[in-house]
Amino acid sequence: MGQAESSTENFQKLQQQQQQKQLIPGLPDEIAMDCLVRVPYKFLSNMKLVCQSWRSLIMHPSFYQERRRFGTAEHMVCMIQPLPIPSPPPITESSASDELSSEKVDEKSSSRQPLVQHGLTIFNATHRTWHRMMRPSGGGGSLRIPMFCQCVALPASGKILLLGGWDPNTLEPVPDVYVVDLIGAGVARWRRAAPMSVARSFFACGVVGQSTVYVAGGHDNQKNALQSAEVYDANADEWRTLPAMAEERDECQGISWEGDSRFWVASGYSTDSQGFFRSDAECYDPITESWSKIEGVWPYQSVSPRGVTAAVTSSSGCQWWWFLGSQQQQEENGGGKELSHNSSQMTWEVVNSAQFPSGVNGGTPISVTALGHAEDQQPQRIFVMTSNGGECEGGGAYILERESSNNSNGGSPTKWNNVKTPAGFSGFPYSKSCLII
Repeated sequence: MGQAESSTENFQKLQQQQQQKQLIPGLPDEIAMDCLVRVPYKFLSNMKLVCQSWRSLIMHPSFYQERRRFGTAEHMVCMIQPLPIPSPPPITESSASDELSSEKVDEKSSSRQPLVQHGLTIFNATHRTWHRMMRPSGGGGSLRIPMFCQCVALPASGKILLLGGWDPNTLEPVPDVYVVDLIGAGVARWRRAAPMSVARSFFACGVVGQSTVYVAGGHDNQKNALQSAEVYDANADEWRTLPAMAEERDECQGISWEGDSRFWVASGYSTDSQGFFRSDAECYDPITESWSKIEGVWPYQSVSPRGVTAAVTSSSGCQWWWFLGSQQQQEENGGGKELSHNSSQMTWEVVNSAQFPSGVNGGTPISVTALGHAEDQQPQRIFVMTSNGGECEGGGAYILERESSNNSNGGSPTKWNNVKTPAGFSGFPYSKSCLII
């Protein structure tokens, strides 16, 4: 009798151990995974608190690969936006005398105030929600994000990098790099990474592969255009200096495509030719560890490609989309210009164009970014934000959808979807990228 009871207890303990190892007790892990990957991203931080197995699963990059495979991943547009300027408090009789007595102090302190503060905005393009993240300080407050810093996403690790820009107090270029981990423990974590070897702003930047980030050009604290370039290994947290480009390139545009190991730097201008954008580009090949120049890439001398272009990788190949306004829009007979890139011959060809929606003024500044890699039979999507939103809630942002395959007329149908933008998130983004989680 005692042996039977002991066997039963052992069997029950074994069952409990097996259930504890299961993601959801009583369900095969395949079915449990099917359930867990469908939970929206905003609830994942709470799910980490349920048990150790869920915490380990949700913190592992393979979980987010499964979300992509199941079609439940969410597209996050990460952008550096100016924060809304708070309205000054109303002046009352009691405060009027205080204002007069402290006028000299206010004038002195106001001269040290930054022109504008920036925040990291996350727009969830899947659920059409907006969220803002600030860099936390040790005292429970928040620290300022560098003005005009570059925002790039590392899709494989669920991290965002903020690089360079201007110190918000001194307005000097900085070499600082910050990492925001969106799939780490608990809430999103901020940390300071290894700095660039050169303080720079308005430079080209791009992600190649899983964890390699290239930067090139821009300008230093004397407004001198730079030829220098360097590459960052996000896994090792190390920078390595690259050979210099052949030309100085301030306000240049970095380009990279999924599946292509090279990094492209388009246009920009030299120190002696500020505001006159070059028509050529330079391409860095990590195999040969050298730069090559490509002529006739950007035809607009008075327009920078920064912000108004997006690199798109699809079943059709590598493409560079231009969103032109005003004079350029009239010249090209269209608002969106799509170029096909021949990687073997380094040539470009205009393959399609599309009109802007009626709500976009051709002379309005535009900022665009591709919403991830377009899979087969899936539409290519571009997030477009203008400065039309102002301080009012409503317009200012759109998502352009274009079918991946060409139709019988040689073009591809496009559709513009308006995105409701809260007033607090209507500031024009300086830099942006897309993270699929």
